[in-house]
Amino acid sequence: METSREFLKRLGAFSIGPIGAALLGFINVPLQTWLIDPTQLGKASMYSMALGISSLFIYLGFDQAFVREFNVEKDKKNLLWNSFIIPFSFSIIVMITYLYFYEPISKLLFGSVEEYIIKILAFSLPFSIFNRFNNLIIRMKEKAKLFSFIQLLNKIIGLILTIVILLFFNRNFKGIIQAQFLTLILTATITTFINYNYWFYQFKFDKELIKQLMKFGLPIIPSSIILWLLNSMDKIALRIWADFYSIGLYSAAFKIVGMIIIIQTAFLSFWPPTAYRWYENKVKIKKYEEVSNKLNSILTILFALVVLLRNYIVLLLSPEYKDATIIIPFLLFYPIMNTLSETTQIGIGFTRKTYYNILITTVAGGANIIGNFLLVPKYGALGASISTGLSYIIFFWMRTIISNLIWEKMAIKKHFISILLMVIMASLAVVYNNFGIDFIMFLLIIGYHYKEIIWGYNLAKEILLKKS
Repeated sequence: METSREFLKRLGAFSIGPIGAALLGFINVPLQTWLIDPTQLGKASMYSMALGISSLFIYLGFDQAFVREFNVEKDKKNLLWNSFIIPFSFSIIVMITYLYFYEPISKLLFGSVEEYIIKILAFSLPFSIFNRFNNLIIRMKEKAKLFSFIQLLNKIIGLILTIVILLFFNRNFKGIIQAQFLTLILTATITTFINYNYWFYQFKFDKELIKQLMKFGLPIIPSSIILWLLNSMDKIALRIWADFYSIGLYSAAFKIVGMIIIIQTAFLSFWPPTAYRWYENKVKIKKYEEVSNKLNSILTILFALVVLLRNYIVLLLSPEYKDATIIIPFLLFYPIMNTLSETTQIGIGFTRKTYYNILITTVAGGANIIGNFLLVPKYGALGASISTGLSYIIFFWMRTIISNLIWEKMAIKKHFISILLMVIMASLAVVYNNFGIDFIMFLLIIGYHYKEIIWGYNLAKEILLKKS
């Protein structure tokens, strides 16, 4: 069994790329806010939402089935092709559908006919499939340095293209979309070349394997569609009851929340292959609990720090975006609850009972629809952030409780207290927006996680002393 030091060393190797990529992405945030106004950023975010929505269901759950079976199947190349071919074919069908119905789709997203943008959206789908499976191969083979390199390269390409296109070609939402599309094509091409030995393979349809993949993956489709509502209802509600300016402010706040998404991206790149490998090796639940508790402390402290400093962080943006400050506190629950739940819902994946995801996403998605319906017309972007935050708290508890019921029971007392403290801090931040009150809550959270902070300090000191 690997030690905490070995675990963190591998996590660190996987984290270099996502952290570097997130920092580069964070540089992109003020760049975009200074070059285009909130309305244009709002339209660009609607495109990103549409691409994200499409990505949720075009995989048909086969990407997650590929991850689940990777450590079980001996012929990895055969597994890849049998996992890839159906979602790729489906992406072509969806692409043709988007091209045919470009006008209503365009009006729904942008309020005007943007045939060129819908074409970009449509042609992005097949490239997304290649990009997704290429990244999964690298992740599942646990090639941490290569994975980090790809993440960094993706953001570097994206940053350069965004600067060039916004400055010299299209200084509007179309410029951002063009940069995203070209980045996707280049990244998909590069990763395909890296994994060329997997793709140049004469495979045969394995009916039994495909049946097994479908059994795991297909229940994820309805839950993915409902998860889309959970992820996108905020922007949909703002599109219905607000305007593109509010969507732009919301998107700017969401990009600031990307500081926490750094941890989410790094951890989720590393955790699934590790967890499934531990499961195959009969690792005891105490090990999973240790990871979950340490992650809980890191995320809660980061939450408190971002809420405390939010007024200063927003200064990086153009003055037009200063009202994004109040949106941040509850919006932070999206990446935090999503990431933390990955360590507490492991029983669902281990037992292959993915159909429970339908129930989980239905309850959380339903709560988000109701929350947005009640809050957005009156409070705008703030109401959308509150609804999203509370919905993801429900999402976390649903995943955690169901996993505990169908697999081994994980201790979650620390998670409950941490979430309670975060909700109180977010509520006080929205109501009073007072640094003194925020600082008191920050100290309370630091005090509660004091033991984990000392543990982290001692471990870091031990690692540094051994290196020297």
